[in-house]
Amino acid sequence: MEEGSKKGQFDCENMTVIKHSNTIETSNNNCSNKLIQSNQCTSHEEESRASSGKTERNILCYVDDPESSAESEVENVCLQDDIGESESDSVCVEHLNPSEDQENRNSSTQTRTDHRGDDVGCQETDSLASASGSHKDCESNGVPPHSVDDEEIFRRAREEGRVNVIFPGCITQDGCCRFVGELLKCVLYQRQQMPMTYDQMVFLQKQQHNASQDIIKQRSAKASGGLDWRRCQKMLQELDDVLAHLEALFSLSRVPRVLFMLGGSTVLPTELYEVNMESVAVGAGENSLRTSTCLRQIFRTLFVADLLSDAKSVRLMSTTVLALGHRDCGVTGFKPRVDFKVPTKVKRQVISIGSDLSLAGELPKTDLEDYIWFQAPVTVKGFCK
Repeated sequence: MEEGSKKGQFDCENMTVIKHSNTIETSNNNCSNKLIQSNQCTSHEEESRASSGKTERNILCYVDDPESSAESEVENVCLQDDIGESESDSVCVEHLNPSEDQENRNSSTQTRTDHRGDDVGCQETDSLASASGSHKDCESNGVPPHSVDDEEIFRRAREEGRVNVIFPGCITQDGCCRFVGELLKCVLYQRQQMPMTYDQMVFLQKQQHNASQDIIKQRSAKASGGLDWRRCQKMLQELDDVLAHLEALFSLSRVPRVLFMLGGSTVLPTELYEVNMESVAVGAGENSLRTSTCLRQIFRTLFVADLLSDAKSVRLMSTTVLALGHRDCGVTGFKPRVDFKVPTKVKRQVISIGSDLSLAGELPKTDLEDYIWFQAPVTVKGFCK
């Protein structure tokens, strides 16, 4: 009896397992049928999207037709039922296959990023193509690219120690004098003979002078900036004297060359800089170029050439200025150096300034044998903070 009861229980359990498996199979079949229906719905939706123009016109006809209004309502109800079934099917699919859904999302995001990368690549190729096209246009028009000129300027400055600045016209004599003065200030600052630019020193000196008038007894010689204002004032006075002498010489004679000698002596200086203006076409005020525009061009060329910068620290030196002028100009204050020769044992940095002869015309002939070197009576001594 006990064995019969055990067999009956075992048969009941098998029947429940078979029923459970049958229910699982029926649920799977239902889900598969729903998936097939959802796929059919999506295919119908794609077909309807492909023929969007026709469907829109048909919908308008159905709305305008009073006889087909009932049929349209029935169709709308069917569509809503289909949409509800498709949404439920999508929920079932999400619960049944989460891993496949995640893979599909990853693939979609990857395709989006790929498309974005392709778009960016296309944009970059388009920009490069346009840049190369503009470069070719410049070459076809005979206008060289600006970068090529800058590279040539830098190369000549490094290999030959020379910078050429060509102006498209004539320059006044006062403009040439201002070129020399501004270049002298630049050389002193770039070669670490001045703690700041000339204009900054003049501005701070005026501030110091105005402050010292109020409390002249309580203020010491050194300011809060750490500058020795006595030495600063002395250097500015020396530099102003040299500039004043140069203005007098330029007003009396043509000055084709000017030398800046730093350190050492006039026979063997430590550093030698030359401003060569032999190719400058001197003109009147109306027919000449603006001095400020020419100065911007000069300093831009010097910036590109990087002629005056040096990584090494430079000691403080005295600067002597010599200018080539006519022997019979009658200038006073300068020391005539009849037998002076430009030193050749030291490297000379040349800043050549000239005019385009095709635009400015021919240069007047000058006999350099009638020109001698004049030395400025004042030397500019460098100082630091």
